[in-house]
Amino acid sequence: MKKLLTLSVLTTLIFSPIFADDEPTFPGLVSSEVFGLGNGMVMHVERRNSCNQDGTPKHFHPAAGTLVYVLDGTSQSKSSGDWKNYSKNEYWFERSDWVHGGEADTPSLPEGTCQQLLVVRVAEEGKDHTVFID
Repeated sequence: MKKLLTLSVLTTLIFSPIFADDEPTFPGLVSSEVFGLGNGMVMHVERRNSCNQDGTPKHFHPAAGTLVYVLDGTSQSKSSGDWKNYSKNEYWFERSDWVHGGEADTPSLPEGTCQQLLVVRVAEEGKDHTVFID
């Protein structure tokens, strides 16, 4: 019984996030966790759900890039240089330090459009992974 309890505690410590993410958030943020990767790097994992949202505030990520995966619904990004819609099981990559959000040419999605996103980015431990621009 002692071995089982020890194994359970170790598994929880190894696979649980090292601390809660209390940094700036985006509309529709459902959960946010940070996982230690070692060598001074952490992985931020966010889950977002939103409907009828036209864009995000202007910001950039001084991280090693950001992968956005559409779990359900439709989202959009200009990461390729042109606006593109992404649907369930599609994803896009945002390069490090790319300023985006708040663009005047953000296309509106049809009324009732919802999205569930999984956002993953790797950054240096102790540094901001998202910087909002006024």
